Amino acid sequence: MKVELDLERLEDMLDMWRKSVDLQVPMMDDFKIRMMQNRRQILENLVQTATGWNLMLNCMHAPDDTALLHEMKSKVSSFVTWAAGEIDALDAIG
Repeated sequence: MKVELDLERLEDMLDMWRKSVDLQVPMMDDFKIRMMQNRRQILENLVQTATGWNLMLNCMHAPDDTALLHEMKSKVSSFVTWAAGEIDALDAIG
């Protein structure tokens, strides 16, 4: 089976998730409050999802561009590290 992975779309999702958790995208004040109140749960869900993506990416190979796939694996791993670090930061203040 061959599938095509839209790496740009995946990268856009990671970027949007990070920006939304950091309240860097326009949103209503009520939604910002909910994002802040639920920051830990949101981050935990993102860690779980991105970890699943890492597992999926590790099952793939790119016969024509291994560097591009390796770069995406690195970006997803960095995202997991960032989100887990944010959870650690919450633990440190709470």
